[in-house]
Amino acid sequence: MKYHKRFDLGRVIAIVTVATLLGADSLRAQFAEDVLRFSSFNLGIGARSAAMGNTSVGIADDFSSLFTNPAGLTSLRSFEFSVGLSNAGYTNDATFFGTKTNATDRITNLNNFGLVYPVPTKRGSLSFAFGFARVANFGTTASFSGFNPNNSIVESLTPDVNLNGMSADDRERLLDANIPFQTYLADIDSARGRLIPHVLGNVQQDGSVRETGGINSWSFGGALELSKGLSLGVGIDILSGSYGYDRLYIETDSRNFYNGAVPDDFAKFRYESTINSELSGYNVLVGLMYRKQGKFKLGLTVRTPTYYKIEEDFADIGTAWFDNGDHFDLRNPGSTSYEIQTPYIFSAGGSIQATDWLLLAGDAEITDWTQMEFNTDNADLLEENRFIRSAFKSTTALRGGAEVTLFDLGLRLRGGIVYNPSPYKNDRPELDQKYYTAGIGAAIDENVSLNASLAFGTWRTFRDNYYLYGFDAPSRTSESVNTSLVNVTLTYRF
Repeated sequence: MKYHKRFDLGRVIAIVTVATLLGADSLRAQFAEDVLRFSSFNLGIGARSAAMGNTSVGIADDFSSLFTNPAGLTSLRSFEFSVGLSNAGYTNDATFFGTKTNATDRITNLNNFGLVYPVPTKRGSLSFAFGFARVANFGTTASFSGFNPNNSIVESLTPDVNLNGMSADDRERLLDANIPFQTYLADIDSARGRLIPHVLGNVQQDGSVRETGGINSWSFGGALELSKGLSLGVGIDILSGSYGYDRLYIETDSRNFYNGAVPDDFAKFRYESTINSELSGYNVLVGLMYRKQGKFKLGLTVRTPTYYKIEEDFADIGTAWFDNGDHFDLRNPGSTSYEIQTPYIFSAGGSIQATDWLLLAGDAEITDWTQMEFNTDNADLLEENRFIRSAFKSTTALRGGAEVTLFDLGLRLRGGIVYNPSPYKNDRPELDQKYYTAGIGAAIDENVSLNASLAFGTWRTFRDNYYLYGFDAPSRTSESVNTSLVNVTLTYRF
C-alpha cells in the first residue's frame, strides 16, 4: 500500500533546531509516515489470491496460506513447491502550480518460493510450511515543475530563533549546520538577533523524488486439524529489508527577479536529501479455518504487531550559485537508529462454492492505525506518538473476488476488487486506494499448475515539499497515481 506524503518540514525544522542546540549527532527526525510505511504490506502473495482481489483468509489452500491464513495449510494432502515472480509499475501525474509532470517506475522481484510438507496422519491433518515472500515494495516516484511567486524553501530552512539568547557554542553549532547561512542565502540581522533569508519567492521550483526498497519475509509455520473441518495455524515471520529515499529539489531565478548586488544576486539553489535504511523485525500470524468440503470456508486471522529495528544513514546537501559566478555548498550527513511497532491486524473471510464452476470469496481487514508507535524514551518521538493518535484512525479494508472454472479447457478465470481506505482522519474519498484485479490459472499436467494475475490500482494523493509558517501548503503537488502489478506463480505438487 502507498498513502499520500505528509512531509511536514515545520516539524523537521523544530526538531533539527533542538538537535543542533543540544549538539546531537543526528539532524534527521522520524515521523508518523515512517511507521506507516513499514506497517503496510503488498497486494497479494501468490498469483491466485492476487487475481481474486487479494481474497485469501477464507480461501487459503496453497503455499501462500503461510502468509495469509496458515490454518489453510491443512487443506494440502501432498507436498507443494511454489515459486513466483512479480513486476510492479508505478505512474504518477503531479500537478504543481498548474503544470503537470509525469514520472514512471517499474521493478521486478522474486515474489515467493517455498515448500509445504504434509505429515502423514491416521486422522485429521498436520502440515508444515517454510518459505520466502516479498511482502512490501516501497518503489514510488514523482517529478514536479512550476513557478512559485509566493515563497521559497530557503525560508523554511532558515530557523526563526533568537541567536542573541544562545550561548556562543550553541550559536556556532546552529550556524555551522545551517545550509542557507553557510551558502550565503541567509544572513544575520544583528539588531534583531535573527537569521534573515535572502530568497522570498518568485522562483522556479523543480524536483524529483524516488523511493526504493522493500521488505522480505522468511516464514515458518504449521497447521493442525483440531476437529473435522476446523483447523488452527500459526506462522512466524522474520522480516528484513531496506528503504531508500532520494530527493532532488532545485530553485532558480528563472525570471531574473534577484538582479541586485551581492547578496541579492541569487541564481540557483540545489537541495539534495538521501535516506538509506536497513530494517529487521518479526511478527506472528494466527489463523482459524472452518470448511465444509465442496460448499464453503470461513477464516479468521490475527497478526501481531511487527517489531522493527531500523538503522538509518542520511545526508542533506545544499549548493547555491550567484550571478557573479560564486557558488557555495554544505553537506550535513548523519546516522541514527530507532524502533517502531506496527498495529494489530484482524481479518475475516469466507468463500462459497456457489456451483461446480463458480467460487465466490470476500475478506474484511481491520487495522487501528493509532496503534502505530515509536518504542523510545526520546521526547520528540513520544510527541510524534501523540500526533499518530490524533491524526490517524481505524480502517476496514474490503476485498472480493470470483473464480470461474472452464472444465473443457482446464482453465480458471479470476477477477476481483480491493478497497483500502486512507488511514488519515478526515481524508477525502479520492485519497482511498482502489485496485481492480484479473487472472488466469492453467493445469500444465497432473502435478504442475501455472497462475498469472494482473492488478491495477488508482488513487489521488498530495505531497508537501516544505512547511512555512503563515502559508497553507506553500509548495504542494497534487498527484494522480496509477499502479500495475503482474504476478506469475508456478506450483508443483508431488
